[in-house]
Amino acid sequence: MVQGMPNLEEEILVCASCQYGKQNRLLFSHNKAWRAIKKLQLIHTNVVEPSKTISLSRSTYYIAFIDDYTRLCWVYFLKFKSDIANVFLKFKNWIENLSGHKIRVIRSNNSTEYTLDKFAKFC
Repeated sequence: MVQGMPNLEEEILVCASCQYGKQNRLLFSHNKAWRAIKKLQLIHTNVVEPSKTISLSRSTYYIAFIDDYTRLCWVYFLKFKSDIANVFLKFKNWIENLSGHKIRVIRSNNSTEYTLDKFAKFC
C-alpha cells in the first residue's frame, strides 16, 4: 500500500523452550474416575496426623470414612495411631448392619496406617 517501504518481515527464530511454554495443555477428562453406583461400594478413608489442638477427650488423631455414593462422612477420634484397625472393624460392622450393604472397596492415600498386623489379617 505504501510505495518505497522496505519489506519488514523477517524470519524470527523461536527456541524450543518458548514454544513449550506457550502451548496449551489438554483439559483433564471429567468422567474417567471410577465412581460408586451403590451404597458402601467405595469408601474413602484418611487418617489425620497429630494436630497441635487436642480434642476434649484428649485425642490427637482422627480417621474419616466417606461413602462415595451418598457422600456421607463419619469421623472417629483416636488417642493412638494403633487404634485404627479396631476403629475400622467397629465401623465396618456397624455400617454394614445399619445399611444392609457390604463394604466392597476401601480407598486411602496409600499411607502405612492400613499395613498394621491386625488390619493385614483382616484383609
